Amino acid sequence: MKKLFTLFIFALILVNVNFAGDRMVFVERFTSSTCPPCASNNPTMEAFLNATDPDKITGIAYHMSWPAPGNDPMYHYNPVHNDARRSQYSIISIPEARMDGIIPVVPNYSIPALQSYFDSRTNILSPFTIIVTDSTFGDSVLIRARIYTEIALSNPSVRVYFAVMERHITNISPPSTNGEQHFYDVMRTLTTYPTGETFSFYPGQTYIFERRIKKDPIWQTAELRYTVFMQQGFEIMNAGKKTNNFTLIPISSYKAVQQGQSQNATYQLSIPVVAPGYTSPVTLSAQVDPPNAGITVSFPAGNTVSAFPSNFDMQVSSTAGVPTGNYRIIVTGTNGNAKTHKTSVTFLVGQNFASVKANRSTLQFKVDNVQYNSAKLFTWDLNTQHNLSVVSPQLVGSTRYLFQSWSDGGDSIHNVNATTNVLDYTVNYKTQFKLIANISPGSLPVTVIGGNGFYDTASTVTFSISTTAIAYNGKEYYFQRWTGNGNGSYNGTNPSYTINSMNNVIVQSAIFDTIPPIGIQNLNTGVPMVFDMHQNYPNPFNPVTKIKFDLPKESNVSIKVYDIIGNEVTSIFNGNLKAGFYEADFNGSSYASGVYFYRIDAGDFTSVKRMILVK
Repeated sequence: MKKLFTLFIFALILVNVNFAGDRMVFVERFTSSTCPPCASNNPTMEAFLNATDPDKITGIAYHMSWPAPGNDPMYHYNPVHNDARRSQYSIISIPEARMDGIIPVVPNYSIPALQSYFDSRTNILSPFTIIVTDSTFGDSVLIRARIYTEIALSNPSVRVYFAVMERHITNISPPSTNGEQHFYDVMRTLTTYPTGETFSFYPGQTYIFERRIKKDPIWQTAELRYTVFMQQGFEIMNAGKKTNNFTLIPISSYKAVQQGQSQNATYQLSIPVVAPGYTSPVTLSAQVDPPNAGITVSFPAGNTVSAFPSNFDMQVSSTAGVPTGNYRIIVTGTNGNAKTHKTSVTFLVGQNFASVKANRSTLQFKVDNVQYNSAKLFTWDLNTQHNLSVVSPQLVGSTRYLFQSWSDGGDSIHNVNATTNVLDYTVNYKTQFKLIANISPGSLPVTVIGGNGFYDTASTVTFSISTTAIAYNGKEYYFQRWTGNGNGSYNGTNPSYTINSMNNVIVQSAIFDTIPPIGIQNLNTGVPMVFDMHQNYPNPFNPVTKIKFDLPKESNVSIKVYDIIGNEVTSIFNGNLKAGFYEADFNGSSYASGVYFYRIDAGDFTSVKRMILVK
């Protein structure tokens, strides 16, 4: 299903051809059961669609909420998707239709005008073949699209849509106010949401997409139809639905051969899907575009295929006099009922395609010192040399990307040669996320150890504050808690925390206040003579106990709790305290019953005592 160059403003494809192609023209209608002009125009559109070869055209109808009374039930069943497609084309009045997205069809609809529009599109080859199949599983259906890219697109980024519609709906509630009783090709859902899904398509590649949907009981199963269509900008590049006869698709799509010598290239093609009960033999023929007497095409096993599904070979030969260029071999299959399907392969003489991309679609790279920020396809003359280089590091917000490798194993900057082999290069960047660290109040001379750095995806990151208590501007500030934002961040009172897997940007804010942290207090204004740590009370305890300690001088104090095998359980306090008598609380509500040890380090003083938690 083939198109190389549109008749309109969308100069998207690389080669122009004039052969009738296997395009399925896609007609999108905008209508409403409350619109009187729609009632008079829709039968004309329906008659045209019914009279046109179903292998060449398909359609869908979107219903609108206007004109008044705006109660079209087919609109209200799925207003989001209906409105999205209307907005896509800026439709402001109905009835209106779009043929392949770029031909507006406005009232009054007429068969001659519709036929003219259709002829202008069906004679343009599409860059894609779409084969659609479906399988029912109870109350759900699996829609499968095999999309084959036949030629090189200057912009490989294309949106893919899966559409579910009901072919014929009658007896709507509320009844139509415009007198219509029959509604056709009614859109029920776009399974890839109204904006579609964007993918990059490269020549010779086959892409398989599957979407499973649950059938709504309101749908009439016998009337359900499934269509897959592809759009770039406004233009519908091609559409596909279940075949009525046979399909035709290449398995290998392009070959490169040297210029100036006789060469051969063998392609494999396939008739992979036929309609149930289909038996008619398919006769194959081929045509070279642009024509060149030095290029010949043959089918080694004969040009008739009678068994299905079936794979077959096609050989393309060139003489030494064929000039360098990109030649398209258009293959036509014709059955006994004169039904035809076309596909194509590319024969490159003295040239080859080269695709270059990054492992993330928006990241930058350079080819021959020209910078790109999306995947690019080049046509290189054989035996020429080209330079590939990276842009590293790249910062996108608080995420950093660093060069990791080229798919061909080359250095960050290296040269490649254009040969007849597949030329496909991907630069791989590794992702690093930033741990953004803040102190509140922001003027405090406190730092976050491990903060404001970039860390590899899935890495383990530990962060902590440089002090939990600090004198500043005549006041004592004490660490209170962390507040965190981002998956895996920490909210709590522990001065130190470990993120087990860094998978996004994380913001951690250390909150300080002049109030000492809950759980530790200065008991009086006296000053003890010696360092000491007393036995906790009560002991055993459940779940809270108190730990008293004495500081004869200002010290940096650390109080930690360990389990019986020596693993740190928590840090009760870590910071600077003035001389005094203190009492700290330990809450064991989140810990199991058992023996624990608490330890104090204050200057040169260290003491460890045992306590028992009993629940």
